[in-house]
Amino acid sequence: ECLKKGIAKDQILLSLEWRMKCGMGFCGHCQINNVYVCLDGPVFNYEELSKLKETEV
Repeated sequence: ECLKKGIAKDQILLSLEWRMKCGMGFCGHCQINNVYVCLDGPVFNYEELSKLKETEV
């Protein structure tokens, strides 16, 4: 919907906090490729997430 309305990919923010477990990068539960949601996020823009192989945005 946001893309259809002309909002730039780097202006669309998404939160992945539901993926976190330990919150410190130890358990790996929130890891997507080389990104740890608990350390590198939990908020990412659409452009960042679309580059990650495991995600579907």
